[in-house]
Amino acid sequence: MRHDHRPAYFTLLAAASSSLLLSASLLPAQATTKRDSAQALGQVTVTGVTGRGNARAASGVDSSVLRSTAPGTSALKAVERIPGVNMQSVDGFGMYEWSNRITMRGFQSAQIGQTMDGIPLGDMSYGNWNGLGVGRAVDASNLESTAVAQGSGALGTASANNLGGVVQYATAEPAGRQQFLLQQMGGQNSARRTLLRYDMGLKTFGGTNGVSAFMSVSRFDSDKWKGGGERLSNFPGEQDLLFGQNGFLGGAGENWHEQINLKSNLFIGSSKFTAFYNYANRKEADYMDLSLGVFNATAPGSSNFGFGPMFDYHTNWATAKQFAEASLPTYTPLTDASYYSSAQGARLDHLAYLKGEFKPTASTRIEVQPYLHLNRGGGDWHAPSYGAAYSPDPIMFRQTQYKANRGGIMAKGTAAFTVGGVSNQFEVGGWYEQNESSNRRPRWRMKNYQLGPEVDFTKVLRLDYDRTADVTTTQFHVQNTNRLLNERLTLSYGAKLLTVNADFTNNGNTPTDGIVAPIFADATRPSLNVKTDATILPQVGAVFKVNENNEVFANWSENVNQFPLSPAGGVYNAAPATFEFFKSTAKAERATTLELGARTRRGKLEAGVTGYAIDYRNRLLGIALCPQTVTCATGFGNVGSVNTMGLEGVVNADLGNGLRAFGSASINSSKFGDDYLANQADPTSRVNTKDKYVQDAPKQMATASVSYTRAKLNVTLGGRYVGERYFTYTNDLNTAGDGQGKVPGYFMSDLSARYRLGRIGALKSLELQLNMNNLLDERYIGTMGSGGFTASGDNTTFLTGAPRQIFFSLSTTF
Repeated sequence: MRHDHRPAYFTLLAAASSSLLLSASLLPAQATTKRDSAQALGQVTVTGVTGRGNARAASGVDSSVLRSTAPGTSALKAVERIPGVNMQSVDGFGMYEWSNRITMRGFQSAQIGQTMDGIPLGDMSYGNWNGLGVGRAVDASNLESTAVAQGSGALGTASANNLGGVVQYATAEPAGRQQFLLQQMGGQNSARRTLLRYDMGLKTFGGTNGVSAFMSVSRFDSDKWKGGGERLSNFPGEQDLLFGQNGFLGGAGENWHEQINLKSNLFIGSSKFTAFYNYANRKEADYMDLSLGVFNATAPGSSNFGFGPMFDYHTNWATAKQFAEASLPTYTPLTDASYYSSAQGARLDHLAYLKGEFKPTASTRIEVQPYLHLNRGGGDWHAPSYGAAYSPDPIMFRQTQYKANRGGIMAKGTAAFTVGGVSNQFEVGGWYEQNESSNRRPRWRMKNYQLGPEVDFTKVLRLDYDRTADVTTTQFHVQNTNRLLNERLTLSYGAKLLTVNADFTNNGNTPTDGIVAPIFADATRPSLNVKTDATILPQVGAVFKVNENNEVFANWSENVNQFPLSPAGGVYNAAPATFEFFKSTAKAERATTLELGARTRRGKLEAGVTGYAIDYRNRLLGIALCPQTVTCATGFGNVGSVNTMGLEGVVNADLGNGLRAFGSASINSSKFGDDYLANQADPTSRVNTKDKYVQDAPKQMATASVSYTRAKLNVTLGGRYVGERYFTYTNDLNTAGDGQGKVPGYFMSDLSARYRLGRIGALKSLELQLNMNNLLDERYIGTMGSGGFTASGDNTTFLTGAPRQIFFSLSTTF
């Protein structure tokens, strides 16, 4: 039986909103100073390049760096300059969510937390069951900064998967003056983006009380840089608030994304209230996943498979049929070349939060922040049939349907006081979230397989599954900060308590558009309860100020990762016979991280270096039992530990005469600590992974950029090197011990140029910008892991990075 908790979420949000207003009315009146004024309360604190003052490794990217990228570029692309961060995407904007991956210190995307204004964004998985990508959470033009804590986030971070660090995004505040912003971008592959933002300015009333707000509307369209993308369904079929598939300025591209943002601040005495709303509607056309063999075979100048480097999903139906029919009835390497170019993902999101910040006394502060997220989505695919049990035709149409209703609340209180001459900054807080996430997958026949790809949505072939996960997350934290030795030494210590409870339900053979499928492939799957038990996770950090220029820091932290809880790809997707074994034996992944570092600031130069050691244990592994395009059963179990050590450095310098330089580098070694058994009952199934390198964890990375500013002109040239990366657990490709299960390193360069024309007539400002991504047109493997990882052998799990792309943009305020 399917449940609908949406009314409960609206009730939660309404109750929290009422509590915010009630809290404001009950707080005692405080003497209003300039520090408490509307103007002062509207400022944002940003973590610096080196994370100066933090008792952990941390680094930030401010608005100037975000603005230097092509308009619409995801903030994820900007964090790749931070030491130790490996970000990969197929498109130059970082918007293609199937390909987006971020790894840090050997940890994968699902083990890294992400938040926006404190709101949890989930585990970054494609079928994101517990959040959404940052590009769908906020318009890229409305971000103020991004901060990364590579080792461990703050204790109060709202995330149950920040085992290997956290990425925190902060939205921009409304401008203090009334203005309109118009931004237009255009470039290769029919890329175009229009943004209109209106700021009402700060309106004061009653002395220091005030209100400010902005609203923005944007539309992005582009075609793929290779292949094509045709949409043959309209799922999720919700009412578009903007243009949808009809498009804007030239019709809809093969990829499109439209967004509305609203943000408002209300200042009443010493209290601040923030309201934020985001609407995002998007469709992305997929690129083909490649094996390493196919990538190499389609290098420039080749004609293998009848294609070269632009090898992708077939745009010709006759060709797609030819490849599919050659692959049946058994799986061959050509099977993964037989898809038609209808593969696409669609997502529709509503995200909102309210936040109240109160100062009951001069030394205390209270924050309350409820939030709500509603998501609908679908993933289309013309996939080859794997026999008559799937379709009588060699190609069928498959759709994965996503639905999530998620709501929660965060709260914290801080108090400053002195005991025995020692200052204390005490904090206590909590996070509570309810999340209902559903996932179902029907399949249909074509209207006429011989004639074309059009789908007959009245001919449902089968329903693979329909499942729901009800997940409740509760977290409490407490910490204290002492300042000693005339405030030269700062000690921070505390702990958090995390509990995650998941109830999985098999919804049965539910109708698809009123039609019951003749085959239901998941009939025997029972319900399941999985719990990440209450776990105390301590953290201790210290910063010592050696002198005005130099400081050293140390941090020790313990973190845990919730079990994989996606209803379609997590523990509930395992063979039912393994459920009890999992519940009785599996332990949640844990990591202990130790960091030591130093930072310096000398005139116009700042630099930092961090050394770290990580003991990652209880590693969970899922083993795929069938090709990627078939609904698979997966078994999960703990398979040992990972030992990681590394060194990271960053430097930022003002060289004078308009020149600035930035550089970061990292050396990382992440190795498996144990072998494991592919079959727990078979001692001969040992997989030799001990002392082998972790997949997608480059041992060396380096980033550098030089920026020149002269009068109205700014030019930035940047380069990035990513070392070789392994993609098999044994590091082997064809034979045991060959060590060839890896992809080579690569070097990427980018150029941006911006010219400010200043005021022209009624225009307050006019700015022109040029962006060239992948300046040297490097061909390289970007994303790995799109089809999962295996113990050894080749796999269709790679995506080719985008070639050189050029974009122009114009921005004006009036």
